[in-house]
Amino acid sequence: MWLRGSSTVSVRSIFFVVANVSLFVGCSSANIDSESTMNRVAGLIQTELGGLEGEAIGDQDGVYVFRGVPYAEPPVEELRWREPVKKASWKGIRSAKTFGPACWQPLVADTSIYTRGDLNRDEDCLYLNVWTGAEAASSAHPVMVWFHGGGHTGGWSSAKVFDGTTFAKKGVVLVTVNYRLGPFGFFSHPGLTNESPHSASGNYGLLDKISALEWVRDNISAFGGDSDNVTIFGQSAGAWSVCYLMASPLSKGLFHKAIGQSGGCFGGGRPRLSDAEEAGVSAAMELGIGGTDKQALRELRALDAETVLDSGLGSGAIVDGWFMPKAARSIFDSGQHNDVPVMVGAMANEGSTLYAETPLRRFEELVSMLYDQYGDHADELLSLYEAEIRRSTKKAVQEIQADQRFVWEMRQWARVVASNGSDAYLYFFSHEPPVFRIYVPDQPELDLLSGAYGYGAYHSGDLAYVFGNTHLVGYDWSEWDHELSNRMVDYWSNFAHTGNPNGDGLAEWPRYEEESDPWLEFGAGIRYVTGVRKEKLDLFDRVNVLPSL
Repeated sequence: MWLRGSSTVSVRSIFFVVANVSLFVGCSSANIDSESTMNRVAGLIQTELGGLEGEAIGDQDGVYVFRGVPYAEPPVEELRWREPVKKASWKGIRSAKTFGPACWQPLVADTSIYTRGDLNRDEDCLYLNVWTGAEAASSAHPVMVWFHGGGHTGGWSSAKVFDGTTFAKKGVVLVTVNYRLGPFGFFSHPGLTNESPHSASGNYGLLDKISALEWVRDNISAFGGDSDNVTIFGQSAGAWSVCYLMASPLSKGLFHKAIGQSGGCFGGGRPRLSDAEEAGVSAAMELGIGGTDKQALRELRALDAETVLDSGLGSGAIVDGWFMPKAARSIFDSGQHNDVPVMVGAMANEGSTLYAETPLRRFEELVSMLYDQYGDHADELLSLYEAEIRRSTKKAVQEIQADQRFVWEMRQWARVVASNGSDAYLYFFSHEPPVFRIYVPDQPELDLLSGAYGYGAYHSGDLAYVFGNTHLVGYDWSEWDHELSNRMVDYWSNFAHTGNPNGDGLAEWPRYEEESDPWLEFGAGIRYVTGVRKEKLDLFDRVNVLPSL
């Protein structure tokens, strides 16, 4: 069980010395003089690309945030549907006090817990944000790089729920990243493949993450971060991305630890390049653009953003032969992945909100559907989920989908990493958080039939806990919610520091071993358990066969 007590990190005034530039809270200057041997200025730092002016977090002594930092050139006009181009340097000081725009994406209805409100959207969106409480550039604090969720079709890095102040106070330099989404990030087409020096197209939203990690490697020391101690982490599509980055040879050496929350890459189902290209040609034809030559690409790149967004040109990762040389699961199973420690886990009721539109079916319809989808496994599935089916066929389908697509994925991720000799830590979040508009903190309350509770441990319900922001977003939190959040931040930051989440005052989290199948459960308390949903997940071992790619 969870034990009280925690360790804290003292965060005092920032003092950086970078490229002959010192930063000391309490001094100010209009610009950075690179000729000066000792020019002290508040909130100003020098990166390899140019000067940045950040902002102190008002009531957090020694914590600074740098917002809207460009890590690549705007992917517009001729750079639309190309791999990201490193940002050109600038002269003087660039303000880093305002978040950059979100990448183009559909807006979500205000009735959804996943609504993001009326976002400022732009194709010029490749920006990141940095929170730091480091006292000097030489502090070499561990770095955590966050990739948001949203199905690779929505989301943005600047949501208040992702505020990195709490991590900065724990001695972590926290980076959150925007990346291209939907048809802007994942459109494949023979013309694009032909013009690529790597004979690949699509996966631009994943290549953006590579570019962001290269920026971190080259610049994070200016913020007091250690480029040799980088942890990537993400939730939902962000966790898919972490999994893909572990599989991709392009990311080798860019990170040293990985955390995946509710999303893996072991179930297969990603299209081959040729299939993605064929789909891209068909979608382009629907827009009246035929052919695969340069003229077709000029016409596609001339489309306005609204048209592209509504086009159906592409929305997810592909096996492109370059970023992903073959199916991710094949890469992991053959031991060719980036072999780093991982911490992964899932929510107990991922489907309650994610699959909220699942219809209520008659029992006979459910049986027919399961036989169509699972064939010889359907009888066993019906037996294992008998209790859920008796309660509601809708809830049963939500649980089956969520167990297969999330809980099983995370166990498989831990197993594969552990079997290759690296440390893996597996968790299960069963505590029921309040339901609220996660990304609209000024309007959190929803008019729900079941009230603020009743959806269990739902998909994305862990975000405020992980970032230590239960005091910043949402409503109707309990004291245990806040305490659980404090402990989770400790586990996450400990892992970033050392590769081991354990620490003083925390319930012991054992390394994963397939034989004993240990999980750390975040529930009414924090405790070590074994065999979470074992029979059900073992069934999905047999269902989720290795894809033939």
